[in-house]
Amino acid sequence: MSAEPNNKKAQEQELWDRISTTEGAERAEVLDELSHIAYNRDNYIECLQLVDTSIDIYFQHGGLDCYLKELIHLYQGRAHCYENLKRFAEAAETHEELAKMKYLENDFENQAEELRAAGRAWYRIEHWRKSLDNHLAAKAVIDPDTTPLTMGIDLLNIGMALAKLKNHQDAIDNYLSARSLCKEAKNPEFVNWCDNYLALSYIALNNGLEAKFHAQHYFNYTKVAEDLGMEGYARYRLGMAHLLCEEYEDAEAHLTRSLQILTLEEDKDWEDIVAVNKELAKVLVALDRQEEAQSRLDRIKTIEDTLAA
Repeated sequence: MSAEPNNKKAQEQELWDRISTTEGAERAEVLDELSHIAYNRDNYIECLQLVDTSIDIYFQHGGLDCYLKELIHLYQGRAHCYENLKRFAEAAETHEELAKMKYLENDFENQAEELRAAGRAWYRIEHWRKSLDNHLAAKAVIDPDTTPLTMGIDLLNIGMALAKLKNHQDAIDNYLSARSLCKEAKNPEFVNWCDNYLALSYIALNNGLEAKFHAQHYFNYTKVAEDLGMEGYARYRLGMAHLLCEEYEDAEAHLTRSLQILTLEEDKDWEDIVAVNKELAKVLVALDRQEEAQSRLDRIKTIEDTLAA
């Protein structure tokens, strides 16, 4: 039998014993070590409590002026705990604090990374304006080592937040710039994501021709990558674009196939399944097949009501 588990328990107990015999920065270091043990066994609540206590001690003994590196390390641990606990608002606020600390270190690359992390966390909980503000701040950081791909991803993130704020024309402007930068970086994956979001914003503006152009590129990528799950969404975009262009047979084919793919998923995206059915009903009405359209709408009624409840 391995003695390693017993050794780990003894080491942990030794650290707890040291709490009563240490003070100041030394105690904060011990608490930090204990927080790593808690984190490694997925006890994020305990880890967070230990981290917060350690942070408090450092601020009582000089704060950022004396313990900048130590506090950066602890704030990173705090952010990871919040993310694992799905407390995304607190995670976002922690990343914002980390961005300020990275600025004090003149670490502009990681300052921007923390701002991006804050923007992503705010986006997850639908705080679109805060997400946008952080991604704009990340883009504004002067980092001589930034790459075309990084700049492209910043613009893509800005566009996504703008689209959520219903500012689709500005979103499109950012997506198009992002697409050019991602092409310059020779990154097909992110060019594809730009095409996806461009199609969505053009659809929101009822611009069928431009929507169809970008949706077709998105669809082409999914076929080359042989990504069936993504193909379901690409056909949804393409079907809506054809509908806007009054190309009803093509719209019906893509939307029907989209549903076939989306409903294959074990973890079904019911909101999009309902949305595709509703778009398909519009196509059927345009094709003078009102009874089919109504039958389709009747079938999804219970699911639609459930989602709206």
